Amino acid sequence: MRILVVEDEVNLATAVAQGLRAEGYEVEVSHDGDDGLGRAREGQFDAIVLDIMLPGINGYRICASLRE
Repeated sequence: MRILVVEDEVNLATAVAQGLRAEGYEVEVSHDGDDGLGRAREGQFDAIVLDIMLPGINGYRICASLRE
């Protein structure tokens, strides 16, 4: 299972990614909204862990864009 973590707080993103990897998931991390949206559109992820307050595009706008 592939998971994308979009979180601008580096320590939190690292901790979440490490925990998910320890459970056997394949994880990619993005630290801003623009990059996160691009990765979400290009990659095939089974789930996205998405922060709301991000630099660039916020999490609400990312979610709405992916739903279109």
